[in-house]
Amino acid sequence: MAAWVIWFIIAGILFIAEMLSITFYMLWLGIGAVVGGLIALFAPDALLLQVTVGAIVSLTLTFFTNRISKNFREAKGFTDTVDMLVGKKGIVMQAITNEANGIVKVDGDTWTAIADSSIDAGEKVVVIKRHSTILQVKKESE
Repeated sequence: MAAWVIWFIIAGILFIAEMLSITFYMLWLGIGAVVGGLIALFAPDALLLQVTVGAIVSLTLTFFTNRISKNFREAKGFTDTVDMLVGKKGIVMQAITNEANGIVKVDGDTWTAIADSSIDAGEKVVVIKRHSTILQVKKESE
């Protein structure tokens, strides 16, 4: 199988992984793989060049995306839709313990959740904070 085909297969897998994770990291790795594949089309024997340029593209995109997205997230007045979950009530679907994250349902969506104390399945909770895609909750009665 030609090297460019392998690069494009890797890129496709990374793009699919990005759609499942929505973190942007897999997207940039996928773009780096596409660049590596394009180089492989024109220089099939230059594996080191393919890997090096693909890695440089991926790292550059990742670096600038982190800086830009951080500035965007920290901009005055910016609120993410997930931030709107703070203060909302939900129900524990899978128990939350000190050893393991649990699962809560808030506004019809399920989320991974953590808490300062153990909370059993079926108990009502309130979202007090968010950490990326993980919600921090407490029992509704606390």
